[in-house]
Amino acid sequence: MKQAVEIEYKNLLTEEEYMKLKEIFFKDGAKPVTQENYYFDTEDHVLKKNQCALRIRIKENHAEMTLKTPFEGHHKETTLVLGSENAKKMIKTGSFILPKDIISVLKEENISLDPHFFMTAELKTERLEAINPHSIIVLDKSYYSDQQDFELEIESDSKATGEVLFNQILTDNAIPVRPTTNKIARAFEARVKSDK
Repeated sequence: MKQAVEIEYKNLLTEEEYMKLKEIFFKDGAKPVTQENYYFDTEDHVLKKNQCALRIRIKENHAEMTLKTPFEGHHKETTLVLGSENAKKMIKTGSFILPKDIISVLKEENISLDPHFFMTAELKTERLEAINPHSIIVLDKSYYSDQQDFELEIESDSKATGEVLFNQILTDNAIPVRPTTNKIARAFEARVKSDK
């Protein structure tokens, strides 16, 4: 089990803005890494109500389960490596019993819940990453339900570094700040709409 504080800044982009930033930061023709994200919660959405999220992610030959919990306006991530076959079985079944390590972290957050979890949304992302000494510039193209969106994400080891870089990229490229909910919220909302 690995834990880390995730300091990140996000902004939705138009396709034109995405292509412009791709040309600036990935002109070497870097190929995106495809990530499959599957989100889970209890039937009564205890995680969502507590501003938490649980995800199983599969990329290339790697699978992991990540719990996100609130931390000073950002998130703390708790990650467990999963065997690829086990992860695929959990996704195919669409439900599972929460691992003990994740339950322990939730207890530390004073969140008690039914350990039975069910899939609430899924999303596929094509991700490009430019790694710098104190930050990562991320461009995501995501697909969920019948929708597609584009996003800039700055991941940083400090609020000051991340915020300055984020604002600089937006200002330099005349990109407006847009209220941006996280991917799980966008995927969940799209799934609810498509189920109606």
